[in-house]
Amino acid sequence: MTTAPTVMKREFTMFSALSVAFAFVSPIVALYSVLGLGLTTSGPAFIWGGMILYLGQFIVVLTLGVLASKWADSGGIYQWSRRLLGHRYGWFASWTYIWTLLITLPAVAYAGAVLIPPIFDVPAADHGVVTWLAVGILAFSTIVNLAGRVFIKILMVGVIVAEAVGSVGVAVWLLFFERHQGLDYLSPDSLGDYSGAFFSAPLVMAIAFSSYFAIGFESASSIAEEVRRPKKAVPRAMVVSFFAIMIIVLLSTLAFTLAVPSDAFLQDPENAADPAVAIMAATFPEPVFRGILALFVIAFAASLMTIQITVSRIVWATGRNGELPFARFLTKLSGATGLPRRAVIVTAVIAVLLFIPFQSEGIQMALISFSSVGFFISFLFPVLGMAIARFTGRWSDDPKLFLGRAGQIVSWLALVWLLFQIANVAWPRETGAGWASDWSTIIGVAAVGVLGVIVEAWVHRKRVHAATTGSTMVIVERDESDDDEDDDEAAPAAGAAAVLLEEPAGSDRS
Repeated sequence: MTTAPTVMKREFTMFSALSVAFAFVSPIVALYSVLGLGLTTSGPAFIWGGMILYLGQFIVVLTLGVLASKWADSGGIYQWSRRLLGHRYGWFASWTYIWTLLITLPAVAYAGAVLIPPIFDVPAADHGVVTWLAVGILAFSTIVNLAGRVFIKILMVGVIVAEAVGSVGVAVWLLFFERHQGLDYLSPDSLGDYSGAFFSAPLVMAIAFSSYFAIGFESASSIAEEVRRPKKAVPRAMVVSFFAIMIIVLLSTLAFTLAVPSDAFLQDPENAADPAVAIMAATFPEPVFRGILALFVIAFAASLMTIQITVSRIVWATGRNGELPFARFLTKLSGATGLPRRAVIVTAVIAVLLFIPFQSEGIQMALISFSSVGFFISFLFPVLGMAIARFTGRWSDDPKLFLGRAGQIVSWLALVWLLFQIANVAWPRETGAGWASDWSTIIGVAAVGVLGVIVEAWVHRKRVHAATTGSTMVIVERDESDDDEDDDEAAPAAGAAAVLLEEPAGSDRS
């Protein structure tokens, strides 16, 4: 039996959890990743799709907030699903979320690396150079995660400054001094008349393409065991970060859309690919423009760091219950405060290997689309699990939980919204690049699902074999007694608040 720490120390506050959720997909990252696609496919009225998306996602935020106020475990989506419907259901939630995050890492790193060459006046770097730059950003993010929570907090301050200038500052400047269009430019009439498949309607497509605007808020739950008073702090952090991102993204989308000089501007393929960069390049003096791009890169690096935090915690939490290959290796914590450094390194290595597909043209948007639907499927696991648990009488709406008894209505609405949005994002729309590109999201989801069935079957056979032979697997059962402690003196003690249980591997503890 090891003497290494088994539970991470509580060194984060509500502000830390809020910062992690905010930086996960920062307004800069969200806007830059999909603005070009949204404007070219849905036109100026793209912003209406974003508004509808935020309305639907707010319901999801509230629903997950209820779960976060009941169970304050690291790896929130996995833990909530496991506690609702058991190990096997939780395992598939974890598997889906892990691969969604792993694929998001190279997608975000590559998008951020594209911004680096223009900072140094290198106009057109090839894919190989950008890929190596992306690997460098990911390496920096990994080093920060390995260094400790103090360095994470420092970078969080950096991303807030970057957002204040790069998002809010630029948006305000464009609205006041570079506005070329009136508000009538945003009229829903610009979507045009359409008759055809429902999921190919311009407004419905705008909702799908803006999906990247409203993910990441759930990452606050990934560090729940490291946050003081998590059952109150985490739900609040999720809601506050959601509204902060929503306000800044919609403000920036409005500013850049009204700053479009003319319809001909978006007909230029180079401008259409990166309209935000093209507008800033035409608006600001070159030194200012380069400085803004540098702030953008900081935001992307911070986003990478928080995605790594999230995926390493869910890998660690899943391994802690013996649910992954090499679970004992992945579960071991390092340092006096307990950091999952092994999980951080393993996930970073996998993300680097996933950079290989970036040598192909057009792969960036395919991976963003896959990661978007992956997030919605991951959200669906605990929301559907809550619906089933409620229907079978395994869940009761405690008035002490976040939202109280109002959580019942909200959770059913969230379920309907997620089913719609999964179908919307995954719908095989014509891209002009062939059937493989059109169906890439569904193919990717199917591949991850099939691989998941194979790996889970192996994990389950391991459980059954251990149960029939009388062997055991080590599970850490966390002591939840200090989750609601009000005083700060309880925080340091949380690092030791765990019990190692030798549990038959076939049991289904939930």
